Amino acid sequence: MKTLWLGPAVILLVDCKMGRWVQEGKMDLDLRRDNFDSENVIVKKHGGWQRVETFTAATEINKCMQVKGYHQERH
Repeated sequence: MKTLWLGPAVILLVDCKMGRWVQEGKMDLDLRRDNFDSENVIVKKHGGWQRVETFTAATEINKCMQVKGYHQERH
């Protein structure tokens, strides 16, 4: 049961620690969709959240969001 919470925990950890993803001209809905897409890429690549280490997931989400044109804005 613990493994089911790893994905959301990683997202919260990354969001709280680093700041908010932003991109000129993108709305919050776009951000959520792009973040969800990035998470799905990682889940498929590793065969599920239970097989992804927290640091690896956070690093790969950061890279994916940067490739999509986002940058992090500090709180």
